[in-house]
Amino acid sequence: MKHLAEKIKELMAAFSRSHYEYMMFEEYGMPDFSKLSEEERLDYEMDEQERKDSLIYMAKKLRPLVQAYIEAKHLPDYYNSFLTEITPFYEKERMLRGTEDMDSELIFAYRKFLNAFDDFSITGAHKEFEILENILNSTATLLADFDIQPKSEPEVYKPMINICKTAFPDNKSCSFKFQKTAKCYNPDILIPSLECAIEFKYVKDEKELNRTMDEILADVEGYKGNPSYSVFYSVFYAVGSFCSPQRFNCMWEEKHFPDNWKGIYVQGK
Repeated sequence: MKHLAEKIKELMAAFSRSHYEYMMFEEYGMPDFSKLSEEERLDYEMDEQERKDSLIYMAKKLRPLVQAYIEAKHLPDYYNSFLTEITPFYEKERMLRGTEDMDSELIFAYRKFLNAFDDFSITGAHKEFEILENILNSTATLLADFDIQPKSEPEVYKPMINICKTAFPDNKSCSFKFQKTAKCYNPDILIPSLECAIEFKYVKDEKELNRTMDEILADVEGYKGNPSYSVFYSVFYAVGSFCSPQRFNCMWEEKHFPDNWKGIYVQGK
């Protein structure tokens, strides 16, 4: 069963990544057809169809694997509930539909049923979260290893998107307004398999650090009950040595963030 679970995870990650790219393509990649030649229009339509075909192929490949996994648990009522919810995605061609967060509705439905089992539950994903937090805590070191000395926020998060991708294939950059009511916390990275969102902040002094924390705290309420993401990281890349990790932890605790919000302080140059 472990081998089957890993195959399902890999396929779900590949589908999630391709689906996000497809959603971005549909949302932002559509050209002005009046300005295209016949050949360019055909190229666009072919590209769009290939993306759809690839997603449909993966969705159809995923279904029997998940069915076999859940059926093997010998929970007939649970299995029947799963079939009742999943079948319409395939019968009504809803496989490509996305949520407001640009996640796949199909994958969201699969996760809802699979998360009940230890192989998939994020509560049992201690190793994965440990790997992620090691990466985030090493942000300054990793950037330095690539000879990157950030001068702005994008120069921090853009390389980290690619670095996180090596450990979490379903990691995706968040180039759209993830939470419409949020004013400060807008994630740079989303990892659907861990239901977590990550944002990097570039701060130059303790006053800015404290103000940014307050602004993020004001956004917490808007993320409560998010159907796709339940763990939120704020990584503060500090320029200079104006604050110690111990001082940062005290500041974070004094703000009384919920337990599912985690602050990480990294010391840049």
